[in-house]
Amino acid sequence: MIVQGVTAWLLGSLLIGFFGRRYRFGFWGYFFVSVLLTPIVGLLLLVAAIPNKRTRKIVREADRRNAAAPNTRRAS
Repeated sequence: MIVQGVTAWLLGSLLIGFFGRRYRFGFWGYFFVSVLLTPIVGLLLLVAAIPNKRTRKIVREADRRNAAAPNTRRAS
């Protein structure tokens, strides 16, 4: 019973770390928060997280390209 609980805790922490790899604290930050506190707290931090600078730059550039592109849709 204890082994299953520890396994679930670590798997949950690994998942939180995996999904947090592109956010400010990265994989290891979210992984250790999830291990030390709980995977639920890690998930809450992940939901409230701000993307890292690289991801924000990519999104900004894509927004600029989309804004500069001509509208090719035709009205029906």
